[in-house]
Amino acid sequence: MTTTETLAAAQAAVLPPSRLLRPADKNFSDNGRKGRYGVAYLRSLAAHAGVGLQETSPDEDVDAVDVTLKFGRASAEVQVKCSGQFKVGNNPATLQLEPGWVEKWTESLVPVYVILVKVPSVVSDWIEGKPSSTVHRTVAFGKRFDPAIHKTTMKFVRADRITAETLYDWRDEVYDFHKNRTGGAA
Repeated sequence: MTTTETLAAAQAAVLPPSRLLRPADKNFSDNGRKGRYGVAYLRSLAAHAGVGLQETSPDEDVDAVDVTLKFGRASAEVQVKCSGQFKVGNNPATLQLEPGWVEKWTESLVPVYVILVKVPSVVSDWIEGKPSSTVHRTVAFGKRFDPAIHKTTMKFVRADRITAETLYDWRDEVYDFHKNRTGGAA
């Protein structure tokens, strides 16, 4: 056994398993937790940028839109997906699009953005609480839906990574869209 393996085994013997491995509410699935976390992560970016965020009520999610970003003079609709399935690297992450989503987003009269939030596969690893900070072990990618390109999938690459500053670019795109009065899809 290597020194690293010995240390890991010693830590595992001392530390109890994280309670986060199971939901506090037994009726909450891990998939449901991902959905909630993805929206919460976007909410944190929006708060950081000073952008309003209105979440779609679960009973009203008929347009394949989870949130509306409110930029002041205009808004954009956003679908948020959260996954622990892909690795961030040189290859693109591919999101399979359901035909119903594509139809709804294509018909939208406002810009629609899609965000893919990447979390670690183990729920207890999503957030690290340190004595002086809280670290989200998360990265998100996003782009505007374009029906001419995104017929069955959307591919996200490193250049599509979003931060709070990305929302300023999206605001400018939404304002330009309204000034030019072109359709909601890109």
